[in-house]
Amino acid sequence: MSTTATTHRFGPVRLGDRIGDRDNNFDILRLLAAWAVLVSHSFALVGEVEPLHQLDASLGAVGVLIFFSVSGLLIRRSWEYDPSPRDFWIKRALRLLPALAVVGLVTAFVLGPLVTSDGLRTYFGSWETWIYPVRITLLFPFGAGLPGVFEDLEYAGAVNGPLWSLPVEVFAYAGLAVLGVTGLLRRRGLMVALSVLGLAWAAVWISITNDSLGAIYVLAAFAVSATAYSFKDRIVLTWPLALVALVLCVLSGLGPDALRVVVWTVCAVYLCCWFAYALPPIGRRLTRLGDASYGVYIWAWPVQQATIELLGGDPSPWAVIAITTPIVWLLAQASWHLVEAPALKHKPRPTAGLVS
Repeated sequence: MSTTATTHRFGPVRLGDRIGDRDNNFDILRLLAAWAVLVSHSFALVGEVEPLHQLDASLGAVGVLIFFSVSGLLIRRSWEYDPSPRDFWIKRALRLLPALAVVGLVTAFVLGPLVTSDGLRTYFGSWETWIYPVRITLLFPFGAGLPGVFEDLEYAGAVNGPLWSLPVEVFAYAGLAVLGVTGLLRRRGLMVALSVLGLAWAAVWISITNDSLGAIYVLAAFAVSATAYSFKDRIVLTWPLALVALVLCVLSGLGPDALRVVVWTVCAVYLCCWFAYALPPIGRRLTRLGDASYGVYIWAWPVQQATIELLGGDPSPWAVIAITTPIVWLLAQASWHLVEAPALKHKPRPTAGLVS
């Protein structure tokens, strides 16, 4: 750790001074977010309500919000470092698609045959079985199912629900790339306007639909996070402000949904930056083993559904958490070491030069 980083860790930290520092807590933050989604779904998949619901919230929603709050900042930095559309999309594809392809193939041709209620002839004779890995890899997961798989469970036929967020994230990438190519990404006023528009749209949307989490909500978080990069030299990360942000999140949870969406989104971006850059190193024993957050996110749901089906009856959500966490962790580690990390070695080096 550098001397500068050590000094910053115990006092106010300016975001611009740390944003390029790899000595941060983003890995453990994303891992906690992925596990929060697993915990939340363990309740939903057995038809129970999670404890955080008392604040009209969901651990899963918080986890996905964290992902997008982190992604906007880091993807914006990636673009600024290498503003080449070609390199940008190659990097994004290498990060998302190889692991997703493996999940699709294993789910369709290993897990599916083991748990399907249809005969194997029927299962392998269905076009759904063969098209499933293709749909998942090409980021068309909506409505993607497998014959006779999980059809008698609480979320009938839902093979991998959380994948809905990946096309949304790619949409956010596309928006950022367009702004980058046109030079609009550097216009602070425009970025602020887009963030305000996104927050207002999310507030109106949740007021109309009562949907606690959706594409508009997380896209607003991505926009706010990307906008924070524009003001990185003015944003100071301190524990008193982080505490204020936490208090505001709790208090807004007691108010109208529209207010909660706006407060949680803005505060989440600040809290993620504070957690990543202003705190001492956290969870290095876990993250040193590999970046398992993406693997946890894309593997958890099918493992949970299969576990619930095998347990039968009315399993406790805590039992589902206890059983699936180590299984998903091992799968995520395998995904990182055998698929994700090797794929990322092929990332292109900057072709457009470092942009200050």
